Amino acid sequence: MLSLAALSPIIESLPANAQNSKKDITIFIPDTNWPPYLINDPQFPGQGVLIDVLKAVAEPMGYTVEIRVLPNKRGWLLLDKGRVDAHPKAMEWVQNPEKYLWTDPFMMNEDVLLYRAQSKLKYTTPEKLYGKTVTAIEEFTYPALEEHFSPKKINRVNVSSPYAMLELLDRERVDAALVNKSGAQWIFKNRPDLKPERFRMDDTPFDSAGYRYAFTRAKDWQPFIDRFNTTIKAMKKDGRLKAILDQYR
Repeated sequence: MLSLAALSPIIESLPANAQNSKKDITIFIPDTNWPPYLINDPQFPGQGVLIDVLKAVAEPMGYTVEIRVLPNKRGWLLLDKGRVDAHPKAMEWVQNPEKYLWTDPFMMNEDVLLYRAQSKLKYTTPEKLYGKTVTAIEEFTYPALEEHFSPKKINRVNVSSPYAMLELLDRERVDAALVNKSGAQWIFKNRPDLKPERFRMDDTPFDSAGYRYAFTRAKDWQPFIDRFNTTIKAMKKDGRLKAILDQYR
């Protein structure tokens, strides 16, 4: 499988001011396959909505978007130092978000519950899930539900992939699955063999947050961010942003 790390190697030894003299934006991302947000697949090299949106805004301004794949901790350290320029994230998920410059949100990340098609369950409050068993991705945190996970409240079963979640749900081993709405839509669109008609997705998210780009404060990115925000507003109005997002739905 092709690694995104091979797409755009960056020489770390360059001083920050030398990097800043070029019209490049170095975005760091994790080495993961998380469609539709980030796609690490030889059929879609360097693609994913979090990359496509930045390119759609930056490239007409004359910028080149370079991808840097890094472990999460190291990526944030280099962002602090200005060795990389940006990272896609929801502000609500970051401790001390004031350390960074942020764009306006450009898309919503929505977490929803997925059920078997015949299930009568519907999410309204966390208490609605008390006594139920849900499956979730191991090491993922779900801020809206974390305090409710326990055998006496909501029983959580961890798995390593969305496909394992679907299998547990189909076999009636769990009552519901905690899924990312866009991620589930991507899977069902591209894997019809999974028979998506077997499942039903809640209309109401149990949690949501707006994706933005966090930029380093080690360089003066505020003028670009101002232009980004103006452009995103126009793209939302004229349908260009929707056209990008619709490719992944």
